[in-house]
Amino acid sequence: MTDAILIDSSPERHILDFQALGFHDVQALGRYFYTKAREPLTIHDHGEMMEICYLADGRQFYLVENAEFYLNGGDVLINYPQERHGSGFQREGRGVLYWMILKPPSKRSAFLGMSPNDGKALWNTLLHLPSRHFRAKPEIRKTLDNIFSLWDNKISANCPSIKNDALLILNIRNYLLRFLLDLIEMAKDKNIPRVSDEIRRAIKLMKNNENTFYTIKTLARESHLSESRFKHRFKEEVGIAPADYQIRRKIELACQRLHEEKSILEISYELGFSSSQYFSTVFRRYMGVSPAEHRKVKS
Repeated sequence: MTDAILIDSSPERHILDFQALGFHDVQALGRYFYTKAREPLTIHDHGEMMEICYLADGRQFYLVENAEFYLNGGDVLINYPQERHGSGFQREGRGVLYWMILKPPSKRSAFLGMSPNDGKALWNTLLHLPSRHFRAKPEIRKTLDNIFSLWDNKISANCPSIKNDALLILNIRNYLLRFLLDLIEMAKDKNIPRVSDEIRRAIKLMKNNENTFYTIKTLARESHLSESRFKHRFKEEVGIAPADYQIRRKIELACQRLHEEKSILEISYELGFSSSQYFSTVFRRYMGVSPAEHRKVKS
C-alpha cells in the first residue's frame, strides 16, 4: 500500500507543499534538523513517484527493499518508484537531511516547464543514473536552501497568494532544475574527493586513542592544517564536524561494549567521558535510549 505524502512541518521539520503552488512534477521538498535521535522511519513507498534524499550532515542507515545503505554527510540516495524504504529498526539520527518527491511527466503538464521530450529525457536520466547512492558536492545544499528562502520570504511577508506570483514560480523552477541537473553530473563524477591523507591522519589519531577527547588545535596540528582549514576540510570530506565525529565514534564503541560484562561507569571512563551521567546523556541524544535500555534490548 502506498503512503500519502505527509506535509507535517514542525520546529525541526520544514516541508514545502509544491502541490499548493500548482506544481505537477515536484510534489514536496523537506528538510529536517534533528538534534537527537528520532523513532525509526516506517517502511513505506511513494507509488509512481521518486524520492531524492540528500544527507547534508550526520550519518544514517536506510533499507531499500532488501538492500542496506549507510549514508554519511554529503551523500545522496535515490528511492525509485514503487520501492519500499525506511530506516528499518534503526532510528533516524542527529543531522540535517533534505528530501524531494518527484512525479513522472504527464501529457497534461510540462515537467518543470520544459517541452514534453525534454521533461521525459530528464526523468529517464534520473531513473537510470550509474548509481543510486553517491557523493555530492556541497553546493547543492545552497541550491536547496535558496528554494526554502524564496518560499519563506513570501510566507513571512504575508503574501495573499504565492500561487499567482509568476516570478516566484519561475525562480523556484530554475533552482529545482539546477539541483536536478547538478545531481545528474555528480552521480557520474567519480572524482568527487572522499577523505584526504591530511584528514585521515586526524581520524587515525582519534581511532587509536579512544579514551581521549581531542581539541581542534591538536587535530589540526596532526593534519598539518590551520584550525579553520581543518574544520572546513573535515566537514566537507567526512560529512560531519570533528567534534561530532569523535562523539559518534565513541557511541559506536559503547554500543559494542554494552554487550560485554562491563558496567556503564567502566565503559564511560574507558571512552574518556568525565562521568557516567554525561555519558548517558550523550548516548541518549544519539541513540534515542539510555545505555541501560540499549543493553536490555540487545541482550
